[in-house]
Amino acid sequence: MLLAGDVGGTNLRLALYDLVDGALVERRRTRVPTRDVTGLVEAAAAFVGGEPGLEGAAFGVAGPVRDGKAEGTNVAFAIDAAELGSSLGVPAVVLNDLEANAWGLDELAPEDFEVLNRGEADARGNGALISAGTGLGEAILFRTPSGFVPMPSEGGHASFAPRNDEEIELLKTLRLRHGHVSWERVVSGPGLGTLYRFERQLSGVPEPEWLAREITASGDPAPVVSRAALDETDPVCQRTLHRFVSLFGAEAGNLALKALATGGVFLGGGIAPKILPLLRDGFFTAFTAKGRFAPVLARIPIRVVRNDSCAILGAARAAARAARGEVTT
Repeated sequence: MLLAGDVGGTNLRLALYDLVDGALVERRRTRVPTRDVTGLVEAAAAFVGGEPGLEGAAFGVAGPVRDGKAEGTNVAFAIDAAELGSSLGVPAVVLNDLEANAWGLDELAPEDFEVLNRGEADARGNGALISAGTGLGEAILFRTPSGFVPMPSEGGHASFAPRNDEEIELLKTLRLRHGHVSWERVVSGPGLGTLYRFERQLSGVPEPEWLAREITASGDPAPVVSRAALDETDPVCQRTLHRFVSLFGAEAGNLALKALATGGVFLGGGIAPKILPLLRDGFFTAFTAKGRFAPVLARIPIRVVRNDSCAILGAARAAARAARGEVTT
């Protein structure tokens, strides 16, 4: 039996798996708001509940990992693989959440993906994974004879680069508020809320009362703005989501260039599957807008990951390797 965890900025998910003829078979799972968790050791032990037969554990965490310790960017509690292993009595590993997501790609079926660009897959080329959710995660998928091996990164915290006069004004506004402005500040759930406030001010159009009420009731502008944009009930929300998609495509193109991801680019995270209609409209244009390298990028396959179990499946595979005594990171 294997314990897998996906520790995100919004939710903590835990699951138990059996390995049957090489395939992962889920026993049970749970999901709780991360803000309600005081520590992963306690949460993992409570979930396992003393059930016998546990052989290994692995946890994907939103943040950098060094020496088995996670420095959670959007997670309040400390995470230590040695402490988790000692508590659970099995080999345990902690890995970056995008690394876990990347390991999970091989666990998915063709129907778990939505194709944005069919492209021409290079069987020898690297890949890339970029995921927008509570934060912005990025990973390079290094090509080996046995397939992709993920290389974790914190590329989402690299400096945001504006592409036009309006985005220069956006950068100026955010610099006053944050100092350093990363891509995560604009391409993430909170980033969508930031873009909405910018677009609302830029438009000079007062916020409709119904929209203000919905945002207040939700406590999070991102889902409200997305819904209004997709339903075409507010022009400012529509412009906001179009800009979000364009920025998402631009940074995905940047990552594809840095990785030379001719083997394919994958869009993970919780946002992309929810805004597929608009992704089809503007993502590819921004992705390929790289001057002389536009033809190279135009040939790269782009797929959206629709299965939200990808990260926890990847963690389960890491747990299986830990149980066998194999190095996982």
